[in-house]
Amino acid sequence: MKLTLAIAMSLSLFTTSVGVFASNSDPDPVHVTVTKQKNLFVFNINKSWRGAKVEVISASGNQVSQEKLFRRKMVINFRKVKAGSYTIRVSKGTKSKEFQFVKE
Repeated sequence: MKLTLAIAMSLSLFTTSVGVFASNSDPDPVHVTVTKQKNLFVFNINKSWRGAKVEVISASGNQVSQEKLFRRKMVINFRKVKAGSYTIRVSKGTKSKEFQFVKE
């Protein structure tokens, strides 16, 4: 009886700890969403990345835009910019993710 109770408690503790650590260890905090509209760049972030800085940088290195993320989803519209290659940098603290966008 004591052995069964000990095994049940151990399994319960193990299951709980796996669930907690698995939810906090997302290796990719930024998720890009594919859209049908070719002028839009859409991405979602984890809650822990709220307040991150988003920069849009042209191929020549000029900063086109900079904004702070207050929500988990952001849509960047490239309709009014010139054709070319752009880098979208999302950073918070010492962590940073970069994505490429090509406007035709």
